[in-house]
Formats: sequence, C-alpha cells, structure tokens
Amino acid sequence: MVRHLSLGNGSFLVNLDESLRVRDIYFPYAGQENHVQGTPHRIGIHGEEFSWLEDWSTDPAYMDDTILGDSSASNSEEGLRLEFRDAVECREDIFLREIEVKNQRDRVRTVILFFHQTLSLSGSEVGDTCFYHPEQDAVIHYKRNRYVLAQVSTGLDRGGGDYGIYREGTLEDIEDGELNSNPIAQGDVESGLSQEVGLEPGSSETLYYWVAAGKDLESVLELGEQAGNRARDFLKQTEMCWRGLVGGETGLNLDEEIEDLFKRSVLVVRGQANRNGAITAANDSTNLEFNQDKYGYVWPRDGALAAEAMTEAGYPNLVKPFFDFAEEAITEEGYMMHKYNPDGSLGSSWHPWVDEDGKPQLPIQEDETALTVWALARFFEETGNREILEDKWQSLVKPAAEFMYRFFDEDVHLPKPSYGPWEERRYRSTFTVASVYAGLQAAADIAEEIDENGSKYGERAREIREKGLERLRSEELVRYGRGLKNGELDEGPFAAAVFLRKFGLVDAEDEYFRNTMNAVRYDLAPNTEVGGIARYRGDNYHSVTEDFEEVPGNPWIICTLWVGQELICRAESVQELEEAREYIRWVCENSLDTGLFPEQVDPYTGEGKSVAPLTWSHTTFIETVRMYSDKRDKLQ
Repeated sequence: MVRHLSLGNGSFLVNLDESLRVRDIYFPYAGQENHVQGTPHRIGIHGEEFSWLEDWSTDPAYMDDTILGDSSASNSEEGLRLEFRDAVECREDIFLREIEVKNQRDRVRTVILFFHQTLSLSGSEVGDTCFYHPEQDAVIHYKRNRYVLAQVSTGLDRGGGDYGIYREGTLEDIEDGELNSNPIAQGDVESGLSQEVGLEPGSSETLYYWVAAGKDLESVLELGEQAGNRARDFLKQTEMCWRGLVGGETGLNLDEEIEDLFKRSVLVVRGQANRNGAITAANDSTNLEFNQDKYGYVWPRDGALAAEAMTEAGYPNLVKPFFDFAEEAITEEGYMMHKYNPDGSLGSSWHPWVDEDGKPQLPIQEDETALTVWALARFFEETGNREILEDKWQSLVKPAAEFMYRFFDEDVHLPKPSYGPWEERRYRSTFTVASVYAGLQAAADIAEEIDENGSKYGERAREIREKGLERLRSEELVRYGRGLKNGELDEGPFAAAVFLRKFGLVDAEDEYFRNTMNAVRYDLAPNTEVGGIARYRGDNYHSVTEDFEEVPGNPWIICTLWVGQELICRAESVQELEEAREYIRWVCENSLDTGLFPEQVDPYTGEGKSVAPLTWSHTTFIETVRMYSDKRDKLQ
C-alpha cells in the first residue's frame, strides 16, 4: 500500500496510508531510522458499536499549498464523521492531529476514540521500553537516545481518557473498550490511549492527538507540553510556513490542476529533503515487503537532478545544502559511492567490489559523481553564486573531475564500465557517458569561472563527443543504443536517451537522437489503455506480466515525462506543443488522489506501484511543467 500523505519538516517525517493510519515515522532524518517500519498505528472508535478506522470511508487529502492533511472519515451506520487536520510542525519535531468528531444523530451520544502505537525504535523492537508519565499524562517509548511521546487531549482538562502498555493484546483491549493501565513494559511493546467525547444532537467536539520525537526524555516532555498548550497555534503556524514557501501565483499560467500539482511537488521535495542536504529518494516503507530494503537513501544522481530542478524552479536555498552533503560524502579518490544514508554514512548496496572473474572493480555508478558536478555548475548559472564554486573546488569539483579524467578508456574514448542508472548491470551505459560528458564540461566551466586550470577536462569531454559517441550508434537502426557490454552495442530503445540532449552531448536535430526518442515514444508504450512509457523492454522490476511484447515494462512517471520534454523541445507551434501536454496530463491522471506521484503505474489498472511519493517523479514533473510553460510563452 503506497503512502497517500507525507508530512515532514526536514528532520521528522510521518507517512499516512489511505485509511489515515500512521505507517512510517522517521527521526532524526527523513529516510533513516523508521520507528514504525510500515506497521499501521490503528484508530478504534466506540460509538453505537466498535469499528476500526480502516473500515470507514476515508478521504485522505492535503490542504492547498501546504504539507497539512485535510482529510475525513465517515461511517453512515454509526452516524459519525471525523474531520482530520494533520501536520508535522514546520520547526518542531511534533506530529499533530486535530480531529473533529461530528455527531450525525439527533440525540446525545458519547464516543470514545482509541489510538494505538506500535513502535520499533531505530528499526528494531529489541530493547524498547514504554512507560506512562503521570505528570505529562502521556505514554513514552524509548531506547538509547530515541524517545517518542504520544498523548491525547480535548484541549481542556483531559478527563474521560485512559492508557495501556502491552506486550500483547492491545488491539483486543481496544475492541473491548478498556485499556489495561499497565504503567510500564519492555521488549516488543505497544501502547494505547483513549479519549471520550460527549456529543449533543448534531454537534461536534474536537480533540488533539500528538506524537513528539527527541533524543532524550527532557526534550520530548518539553515538546509534549508545547503541543498541549499550543496545538491550534502550531497548526496555523505550520500552515503559514508552507504557504509562505509556495503560496501565491506560480507564473506558469496553466490549468489549475497542473499548477496545484506543481506546488504539491515542491512541497513533497521539501518534505523529503533533510536539513543537512540529504535529499532522499522516497520514504515509503512499502518496498520493505519487496526486497527487504527501502528507498530512504541519498542517491547522488537523484539528489543532483533534484537540486538542478529545484534551483531552476526558484528554490535554490532549499537544495543548496545538498552540495555540502556531497562534499562530505565524496571519497578521497574522487568518486561517489552507490548510495548514502541521510546521516552521510554509506548506504546498503548490491554492487560487488570484484567482477565475475574475481578481479577488483569499483562498485559505483559513475553518473552520480558526474552529475553532482554538473548540478553545481547549473546552480551557479541560475544563482550567480561564485562563492560556492570557490568553496567546493578543492573539496568536491576537482577530485571528481580528476577521477572522471582518469576513469577512462582511451582506446575507445569512453568512460570505463560502471553500473548504469538503474543499477542492474555493469557496462558502458549511454546515460552514464552523457553524464560524464556533462560532468567534465561542467568542471572545465567552473575552473574557468574561478581562474583555475581545467582545460584538460574540457578536452576529455570533446574526446567523448568527437570520438567516443560514434561507438554508441547503431548504423543499421540509425539511432543510439542503450550502451556497450563487452564491446557489443545493446540497440534496444531506452527512455533515458533524453539525457543525450539534456546534457549537451547531442543537439535536438541529431538524426540518431530523434530516431531514438521516436522509438522510446512508440516502442516503450504499453499496449494497454493505461499508456505511459517504460524504462526499456523487458523491465521486470515490480512487473505484473511477462508479456514484454504487449507491456515492455511498467510505465514510469519520469520516463513518460521525458518523452513529454522531448516533444516540448521539438514543438514549433502551440498545436504541436499540445502533444507534449498530453504526457503531463497523463501524470496528473495517474497521480494519487492526494497529488503524490508513485514511481511506477500498473499498466492494466493505473494503480501506483512501488513507492510513493518518489522524489524523482516530483522533480521531473516540476522541470517538465516549467519547460512547457516557457515554450508556450515563446510560441504564443
């Protein structure tokens, strides 16, 4: 189940599912240390009868121009409706829920809401403790330097509530309507809280539930106290914080739905970006069920592309810390590793340090090194911030440029093999070649700007364009191949071919390039009503069929938008530009109801696949919408 609401502030991230249940709590980094691991925190309601919230009709939604949930749940049999206002406070590590309980009966009633917490602090239930804190009237889960407080209140004297702490039996007690009042337990522990509200005929009452995270007892007690005293203020303050980021006109002059999703995408990136510059790929723990790992890592490639897109969209300060993160992450040899945890430590990997013959090899995707330098050059072009170039030259740009210069096969005039953008195989990926070309040229441009000697980087880039590029062409098909493996060209169409133009290795009129993108557009579109564009033929990642002739692979949001970008570049009239707009519309139609974009889409049902929200999907949407708006203005 992909996540439908993602609420974060740069250090504390909470994800909710379609039934408005908490499914992920990340602290102190978005993407690292999921203290819930996808297990739902359930809400039980005792009205006429007992029911779980997931059995109600739920409608998750965001408040416009904010990272605040504005959702509802209703149960016609119970004659009850719940209105949820959910937020992670924009500065404090507090998840806050304002719940208005509406009585739809014409008689007096009492309703009790139960809140279930099941935590695995730092990703494991081993050694957890939960206790009841009498002065705070809250339950507190802790282990080492991770503390999570949960509390519920009507905003007045609490009254009508109870608590329970369990090793087992929490859900059964909630269903029975009585918590055990056990004051402490350790190990695999859960907790429950309840709050009673009295309702007049047709009236409503409001209660507040909050979860605070900290590194010691004192901090969570202080946050809990603040939430109890300032719940309404926190909600309003957070609303204004996010409206201040994206409020007002975008200047795009597009359909309201597209503009709204543009703003939603900016807010999503904000929620996935940590304050230390770690831009995470996704923080939906659903993928744990698929391969026992998550997306809550920093791939330097994804981070660089996000930094470039957000800078061009007018949010350079949001992504500027990414270059500090990269500066700390780069190795002494000058290359980026596969991926990193949000705290900067090395992430998990499946790239071996030896090849099939047992010979040493670098477990890297060279595009990640190259694109970090390229993104820094683009940051300077947009902001004019020369100081950042001088600051990062010795520590980031020069080491990366020297590595790209050395990691090169002069016999074929191309970079040495490394893992491709999809991390599945080691070869000379055409995408990686284009990335290295862009990275070397960017290093040369940066050197010239700050009066350093980087001429050899530019010369190496020219060598790729003038001598190496021809090896990636299929003369028979008159298009570019996906890459070279053991000297043989994989001639299949690949959606990432769009970066040949984007990174400047070819121009838009290149015949081979145009034919390649035409093949992508038509050969990688599933032969189903859903449409969209796959990565390449035979893509079995999260696939729902093995008929790769009918469905070459699940359509991806980013790949579909890349075709849209190419059509934008080609358009010579407003009418031709409408073809590109259809690809943007496709993404709008295949987003979740809350405006979050998944990684992939089921080719038969249109249902989101893999994770949501995927940062790369949102940054590509931002980039594509801006390209469309700019091109339309030129053509009108």
